[in-house]
Amino acid sequence: MKALTTITLIIVTLTLNGCGDASRPKDLPKLYPCTITITQEGKPLADAVVEFIPADAANAKFRAVSMTGEDGSVKMSTYGFAGAPAGKYKVVVTKNRDDDFVYSAEVNPESGEKDVVSFHTYRLVEEKYSSAETTPFEIEVTGKERNVTKTFDAGKAVKIKTGGSEK
Repeated sequence: MKALTTITLIIVTLTLNGCGDASRPKDLPKLYPCTITITQEGKPLADAVVEFIPADAANAKFRAVSMTGEDGSVKMSTYGFAGAPAGKYKVVVTKNRDDDFVYSAEVNPESGEKDVVSFHTYRLVEEKYSSAETTPFEIEVTGKERNVTKTFDAGKAVKIKTGGSEK
């Protein structure tokens, strides 16, 4: 359930922050390019959510959030705009997956598809990397670099059941 809550929170955050919106918030500070690469056991970690949590609580609304590509890299964005504001951040990495889907034999008359009877949600990155309080990852964006680049390794691969649905 926590995984679904995290995913929902990220989607809501991106939506409320105007992801893809052409109008820049007036109080949004200058953003600086920042490219992060996330690996797991030394291999690129695709489809992981990376979030910069500001060390200064006054800047909490300026979280940079993005998702890694197939090569594990991500260009951070804030409010849907490329880059991150200057500051110190904790770097949070999460990756969850829903699987073990079991479908009913009955076809839903409204959708024409088989209904999902149950599924399980799994966390694929160790829990310590998914919280600002426990992540060992930190980064500072000073604005002096042309592009901040850094690689973080999210430890060993895990598959920990965190929730699901069963009918």
